[in-house]
Amino acid sequence: MSRNGQAFDRYLEINRLFNLRKGETAVVTTEEMLEKLGISERQWREDVKKLKEMGAPLAYDGRKRGWRYTEPFNFSDNIPLTVEDIYNLRLAVSTLAQLNQIADFKDLPQTVNKIRKSVGRWVDHEAQHKAIYFDPLPHYEGSRHLPFFMEAIEKERQVQFDYFSFQATAPKNYLFDPYFLRQHHQRWYVGGWSHDPNEQFIRTFPLERIEGEPLLTGSFIDFAQKPKDFNPVTYWQHVIGINRPAKGPVEAVILQFNRVQGKYFESQPFYQPYQILERTEEKLVVQLDLMIEIELKRKIASYGDELLVLSPASLKEEMTRFFQKAAQRYGSETS
Repeated sequence: MSRNGQAFDRYLEINRLFNLRKGETAVVTTEEMLEKLGISERQWREDVKKLKEMGAPLAYDGRKRGWRYTEPFNFSDNIPLTVEDIYNLRLAVSTLAQLNQIADFKDLPQTVNKIRKSVGRWVDHEAQHKAIYFDPLPHYEGSRHLPFFMEAIEKERQVQFDYFSFQATAPKNYLFDPYFLRQHHQRWYVGGWSHDPNEQFIRTFPLERIEGEPLLTGSFIDFAQKPKDFNPVTYWQHVIGINRPAKGPVEAVILQFNRVQGKYFESQPFYQPYQILERTEEKLVVQLDLMIEIELKRKIASYGDELLVLSPASLKEEMTRFFQKAAQRYGSETS
């Protein structure tokens, strides 16, 4: 911790001690303060001067030979921020501002603007130009359902809704126990137990494909309970996407990157943990323990000829067929 950081922590502790003392016990002697804080008398005099500059109502009681507050005082309202603090706050505010486009968080934009203005006042040399940029967020229709599902999850309420899959020709009605919300690839998903007779497992639904208004129909205690083995922390442990196969086994997926893509993968892996099996000047071979699902296949396909599947054989064969079909399609389009 920096020297300034230590001083601020000490000021907070001094403030706490004085605010705890009331009535006849309001006085804190210099000796007691030195012992509690582990500082010298010279440091204590400097702290008293600094606290008074910040507005602390410190006064010395000669009769009781100690210090006290003449009135309640909240030191946290007067803590000065370092330049590093300001930059950290700017980054946090800029990140939070990305949620402004979610219409259902109606008060959030005003809150973010208040924080941004306050941060601007805390530093005299605030940059006039924008220094942080994010990928623009698309308009997301499904966000209007977020408050509904947040309430349903917190109150353990069963819900009913119409879901229109891209593969279907008409919406399908679902009875559903919502357990969690997750943001993935700029979309919001609700996950939980599907009561569809053909499913009866935990699955996720993208909110933008829920049509009309979902309904609260009951509570979990009146219907099925959560599966005993469900753990939201480990649910996505062996998948890189949002959809976990209902009964998929975890397999050792061995991938070989070329030299450049291997460096990119190590700097920002698309899945962790991973095990490096081989690293040379020409290639990087890693093992990922994963369930084989559609987003893993799409991720592999996105690397083209810069990535090779070594194992399992079934995944290697499937990706071979994928690239052969893609090559045939490109050939037919250009002939």
